[in-house]
Amino acid sequence: AGLLFEDTEFHNAIFVGKDAEGQVKHIHKRSTLKDSTFKGNAEASDPECSFNWRGKSNRLFVFEAPIDMLSYISMHKEGWRHHSYVALCSTAGIAALKLLKDNSNINTVYLCLDNDEAGTQGSKRIAEQIHSLGEYDIWRLFPKNKDWNEDIQFQNRNDNAEENNDVVGNEDKNKLTIGGI
Repeated sequence: AGLLFEDTEFHNAIFVGKDAEGQVKHIHKRSTLKDSTFKGNAEASDPECSFNWRGKSNRLFVFEAPIDMLSYISMHKEGWRHHSYVALCSTAGIAALKLLKDNSNINTVYLCLDNDEAGTQGSKRIAEQIHSLGEYDIWRLFPKNKDWNEDIQFQNRNDNAEENNDVVGNEDKNKLTIGGI
């Protein structure tokens, strides 16, 4: 699918966002160096088409960053290809809204943003934006740590760690309705 590359000059991970027709519309870069925090979108990237995977099921999983999206999928591998996923490369819901508009089969959205103030506020804002589009079931899934990448790092360091959040087990207490969490 050509969604992930390494650039030859700086060895950054390159996450490619494509539109529904498969055309490259967005590039997100993230450093692979241990002590670097570099990340950002390439100039002229279309925020509606950030890093995503389009499945055929009725579920969309929304993340702040591509690395969190891939971490979550790595922890929840069974049937992952059937669902849709999008990394916003921010806490703005532009790409999630575009995916919902383009995929009428999706009626359930899981907001998997970071477990911090920005992720909480972003989830509330995005939930309101999604509700304004129509009838959707919207759930908030929280990583145990700050983000899903930290969760998988912890899981990999500690093989006996308890399982991370499971979609079915957390739905009742994390449903987002208009007006908040």
